[in-house]
Amino acid sequence: MKSLSKNLRNMTAIVAVAAIAAPSFAAADVTVGVLVPLTGELGEFGAIVAGAVEVGVNEINAAGGTSCGMMRTVVADTGGSAEKGIREANNMIDTEGAVAILGPTSGVMVALVDLAQRRQTPIISPYAGTITLNDLGGDYVYRTVGSDLGDGAAAGLWLAEKGYQSVAMLVQNEESTISPAQVARAALEEAGIEVTDYVIYNPGQPSYQAELISVLANNPDAIYLAGGQESGVTVLKEAAVGGFEGEWLLTADLAVPQVFETVDTRILNGRAYVELAEPDNSLPAYQAFAEKMMAETGKEPGPFAANSYDMAMLVALAIEGSADCSGEAINSAIRGVTEGGELVSDFATARDMIAAGTDIDFEGASGPLTMDESGTPAGSFLIMRAEDGAWVSEKFYPASSFE
Repeated sequence: MKSLSKNLRNMTAIVAVAAIAAPSFAAADVTVGVLVPLTGELGEFGAIVAGAVEVGVNEINAAGGTSCGMMRTVVADTGGSAEKGIREANNMIDTEGAVAILGPTSGVMVALVDLAQRRQTPIISPYAGTITLNDLGGDYVYRTVGSDLGDGAAAGLWLAEKGYQSVAMLVQNEESTISPAQVARAALEEAGIEVTDYVIYNPGQPSYQAELISVLANNPDAIYLAGGQESGVTVLKEAAVGGFEGEWLLTADLAVPQVFETVDTRILNGRAYVELAEPDNSLPAYQAFAEKMMAETGKEPGPFAANSYDMAMLVALAIEGSADCSGEAINSAIRGVTEGGELVSDFATARDMIAAGTDIDFEGASGPLTMDESGTPAGSFLIMRAEDGAWVSEKFYPASSFE
């Protein structure tokens, strides 16, 4: 995977060129917005999402596009800010003619619920697991990733299976980290594991020693750290200096190679695990996607890449299923192409089946996409361990683990 700085330079250049050229788009184009964090703690993930969406769009266009024309993307950086996300979303709709918006993170996604429904523009996220959307999603608001109910349950299940007697919890004060931590805490308590501390901290601090005082004094077997990349790295280093010799379970924000560039591998190797939503890599649909990613980018899919690719597929197939080019039409058809029909995982085949009047059940690279009332599919999760300066697979939990 390229370094964060290189990814950001590349994505910034793409956005800058688009802004300078200010191309007019043909009426036959169908435009989707890609609204992601390209800067800030989640910038690495934003670059992954934007790249995977582009792979999906390239495949759609290579197959002849949609009945509304070729698919076109416009990319904007939220920087993780809900306010900026709202401004950019409105601009995508008003100026670019976007009929769907893909890629917001949890906090931005929640802030866009009203806009999505008021502007009749579907918004889809590949990583917004927040349980807030369990009540707000389902109409113009969708996900290609499971809810944090599953994320937290997977974390709790793993910590219980490891046999820890005591766990401390350090949680960054953000929607995307508090949500799974709440579920994980309940799972630990239900399993009879002592939660020695539950500390919510604010990001952006030069030090987290004050938050660590009680945690280290209680000497837990493990620390569950739900933090961003910047704060998480600082916490890991300061806990080591403070004498912590136990193990770690980290959340998805830290599931990137760059962690090993900034944290002494002796702190991580053999002691740190990370948990994230992940598709079943043995599925043919995922393997076909991974080959496309390698062919186009020269690298394997990163976290949430398969979920991101699936967003583009869902929009294109909903257009075919509705025979219309509006956001309202996409919203009316998006569930119909993911349930109750003939199983299919290839865009061109699925499009032709729809045209022939065949009801389809599109199963994506990330797995089955049948959605519940909140617009959320069942999720599967992967635990990885730190080994020789890299994250390697440890245990996979299919969606059936949480039924």
